[in-house]
This record gives sequence, C-alpha cells and structure tokens, in this order.
Amino acid sequence: MRWLDAHASAHALADVVDARVAWLTGQSSWTHSALSPAQDAMLDALAVDGWTPVRVGFPWTDRAVAPYRAAPLVLASVRNAAQWSAARPGTAFTRETARHLQRLLDGTRRDLLLLCGSTGARMAAAAAPLVGVPDGLRVHVVGLGPVGALPRPGGGWTVHAVRGSADLLSRWGHRGPVDVTVPGGHLAAATSPAAIAAVTRLVGPPRGSGPQAPPTADIAVARPVGEPGRVRPSAFARRADARPRSTS
Repeated sequence: MRWLDAHASAHALADVVDARVAWLTGQSSWTHSALSPAQDAMLDALAVDGWTPVRVGFPWTDRAVAPYRAAPLVLASVRNAAQWSAARPGTAFTRETARHLQRLLDGTRRDLLLLCGSTGARMAAAAAPLVGVPDGLRVHVVGLGPVGALPRPGGGWTVHAVRGSADLLSRWGHRGPVDVTVPGGHLAAATSPAAIAAVTRLVGPPRGSGPQAPPTADIAVARPVGEPGRVRPSAFARRADARPRSTS
C-alpha cells in the first residue's frame, strides 16, 4: 500500500524500554496514525501499571505523527477494509507490517503489550510468523473487537480477546475464543472503561513493575491543530544482530 511505503525510511518513535504498550489497528487516514482520545485514555490507564505507551498508531514512526482528526466513518471503513484484505500471508503489506513490528519487538526488553483493535488482529496474525521474539521478551496480544484470527499463542506470545456484546462485526470476523465480553458495539466497546478493566485484569502489570506514576511516554503528540513546533523522535537503538530470531 502506498501510504505504508512512505514510512519505509521513517524513524521509529521509541527508545529501548523494559515494558511497552502500543495500538495495532488498521488506519483510517492515509496521512497519519494519530490516536483518538479514547485510545489515548486506555494508554493512560495502562501507564499507571508501568507500561510505557507509544502515543501514535501503526507503523509507529515520525511520519505517522499529526494532530488527531476523526475521519468520516464511511471513508474510514473503506480504508480499514482494504487493509484487512491486504493483511494475509505473502503480501507486501504483511511484510512491511512485520518489519515495523520487529522494530517494536527489538526495542522492548521484557514485556510488549499489543492492543489489536479490529483489523489489527488480522494484521498481527499475518505478521507474527515473520518476526522473531528476542530472548526474554513476552508479547501480550489483546484483540479488542478483533476482526480476523489472532496470532497463535506460544513461543513468547500470549493471546486474549475482548468483544462488545453488540459487536456483530467481530462476531462475524473472529471465530476464536473470547475471554471477556463487555457492553457495547464494535467502535465504543474497544475503548470503554469495561474494556480497559478487562485488559488490566487479563494482562496485569509488566514484570518487575507495580502500580506507580505514569512513566514518560515514548513520544508526546498531543497539541492543538495548527500549533507550531515539531516533534523530535528518538529512534530505536540499533542492534548489531538485527536479523530476526526464530520464535521456536
């Protein structure tokens, strides 16, 4: 997809940390991956438990940063459907998804929490066989209204699913087990207080961390539309052994 090609030479927006939480979803805009206020609120809640949040969506680069603007629902749905269709084994989209995900894995020492909303479930499942989980890292995947299969557990991956009681799209698109059902439909349930509580209960705090003040985020992107200034991202520390390692 052309919008993802633009991120090929972009800088990853994270330093190496012990525990990280990031959103993995299809993108409603081709020009940015700004998180919604509701998505940011979920990161805020998880930061209290010691997770360092990535304050921008997939593919987590400096090119993805912009002030949040809600995309028209119909247009957002069409774009997400296109990404859902492309998220399958053997496609260029899946290879690029895996490449960006690998950088996130390599930049996290102990625990990585992926919040896979809707199309993000299928993206994660398609990319998982192409990435290597570094030694000592645990990858926690939570599908939030997943549409499609989630990655298989094992080899450093743990997998959960949360669905809204009125989420007909996820009921159609995800035939796997669901750990928790919360009130609401496809859009509202994924970031509801009940969903936040479910994620906290299913995953818990990262290893070596207890309840604490929110850590400094990987990047702060919240600023009013039109405010001058620029974001200064910091790239992942590059490893000499950057080749993906086997999950087996």
